[in-house]
Amino acid sequence: MQISEDTVMLSALKQDNKLEAYQYFFMKYYKPLCLKACQMLGNPEKAKETVQQLFIEVWKKKAYLNITHSAGGYFYQLLYERCLQQRGDTIKEKAICPPCKTGPAVVPMALYPTLAIAMDR
Repeated sequence: MQISEDTVMLSALKQDNKLEAYQYFFMKYYKPLCLKACQMLGNPEKAKETVQQLFIEVWKKKAYLNITHSAGGYFYQLLYERCLQQRGDTIKEKAICPPCKTGPAVVPMALYPTLAIAMDR
């Protein structure tokens, strides 16, 4: 069984509370999370600030101790919820993905016309 680097770093973070281990997650997920936040909020500066605050709060509250599976998925879910709150939406207003209860699936904009045609047939 192959153990991912995220799993190793998460284990080290939970055991030793090392900032270096947390920094690994920041360096790996900061840019992709900023892109997601920018898509949701429509403002690059607000997106960066939101992601930075997310990482600060997770560190201060030691919320990383609650991560049971994917660290990336954990950060994305927190960001998704935070962005919805900032936009004034609520998760209940959005379609929830039934199998995993994580929120709506993201479909690239270029697929919408193709999907619409396929659904009309």
